[in-house]
Amino acid sequence: MELKEYIFLPTDEYVKPLGRTFMLDDIRILSLSGSGVEFKYTGTKLTVTFYGDSTTSVDENMPQPWRDQARVAVIVDDVMQLDTVIKKPMEVFEVCGLDESIPAAEHIVKIIKLSEPRMSTAGLGEIRILAEGLAQPTPLKDKYIEFIGDSITCGYGVDVPNEFHPFATGNENVTKAFSYKTAQRLDADYSMVSYSGHGLISGYTPDPNVPKLEELIQPYYDIFAYSYNTFRGLQMESRKWDFASERKPDVIVINLGTNDDSYVQQDEEKRQAFYKAYISFLEKVHGFNPTSKIVVAFGLMGDALFKTEQEAVNAFKEKSGFNEVYAVRLTPQDPEKNGYGADYHPSPVSHELAAVELSEFIKGIDD
Repeated sequence: MELKEYIFLPTDEYVKPLGRTFMLDDIRILSLSGSGVEFKYTGTKLTVTFYGDSTTSVDENMPQPWRDQARVAVIVDDVMQLDTVIKKPMEVFEVCGLDESIPAAEHIVKIIKLSEPRMSTAGLGEIRILAEGLAQPTPLKDKYIEFIGDSITCGYGVDVPNEFHPFATGNENVTKAFSYKTAQRLDADYSMVSYSGHGLISGYTPDPNVPKLEELIQPYYDIFAYSYNTFRGLQMESRKWDFASERKPDVIVINLGTNDDSYVQQDEEKRQAFYKAYISFLEKVHGFNPTSKIVVAFGLMGDALFKTEQEAVNAFKEKSGFNEVYAVRLTPQDPEKNGYGADYHPSPVSHELAAVELSEFIKGIDD
């Protein structure tokens, strides 16, 4: 069959949205980790247009000018063919690895944001294919999992060889995080609501006497996303997330508490505050998703607050009457054996081990 060039926008007619995302005029907004689209087509050539946010208007002479820009990827047939940081207001990429000289074949294309929302947002624009026909959305998978978390869920600093490398969006990669890998193992669609440094009563703080109250995750769960920067003047937090019309997760995984632990430490009063905040957050999440199972998974960067989280789960179940809430302890990382990512975060091996544990646990509660 003769191949023709087809040009389309990433609307629901042609692509399956991945995670929380929406169309702003002719551009699909990708802010949260792992957010993006997936589609299939039979053909060869693929060209993708990305748009940068306000972080792309920087002085290249300033220190670390490209520390915060959005990192994006194009994955074709499970092979990452493009991995780049968006440094210009608009960039067009002809994706490598698709040879026009060989016969046309069906390809599954996934276009996703690898970095988290706080630092930056990307826009996905016009897509061109040389194909037998227009692109089609891939079908919904049988299972849909939402992950709520912090830097661990985002894949913070996972693409550096050791803990001494500084963080940048260019070394944050959600596809190597336990969250994404768990979804892969369960053949599930996914959504990530995750922000580095955030907690329930305090974000990460170097001083346990001073809580970081500006980095609490609760205000960001029922909005589209939160970012320091804007996309064409739009602040991400100005848009609420429409739970009523969006697909409900089958399972919601919450991985929070690592940053709170920097504040709580051995203080019993603070521990009780964390316990109450966790119950309150479970109530909020359940209120928006009344049929979703909830899995509280904790321990990868230390498990000091796991017993408190277990207590919160039990208290919530008794109070709500909803029993499909579970707690699972993830084995703490072993850096001597498996190494670190940036700033002492988990390495790819540690993330993989956690994904094995978590996916097996979820299979168990689904049986």
